[in-house]
Amino acid sequence: MINHESKIPVKVLNSPELKNVKKQILVGPNDGFDGFLREFIISEGGFTPLHKHDWYHLNYVISGEGILIINGEEHLLTRGSVAYVPPMTQHQFRNTGKGELKFLCLVPEKGDSY
Repeated sequence: MINHESKIPVKVLNSPELKNVKKQILVGPNDGFDGFLREFIISEGGFTPLHKHDWYHLNYVISGEGILIINGEEHLLTRGSVAYVPPMTQHQFRNTGKGELKFLCLVPEKGDSY
């Protein structure tokens, strides 16, 4: 399977729990993969929900600056940062920089919840 991000739909996510977030599913079960590789783009001042669930996240920051809150502790994210969020760990991504925070997020098949 070969594709290009310019051909993949972008979903805009906004609610009281998350703000200024866009998501693309780059690879998923429809492509024969047993998980999801997603790209998130969080605009300035944006954030994902503060939540936890029973699956992991593997993340790689493509560009921008922000923080990843894990169980109440803030961790700086910059281009090239890699993060593992274990199952049942409360977490949230926040854009604290100027411009967009872009990162890849790999989760198992049950992990694409929004």
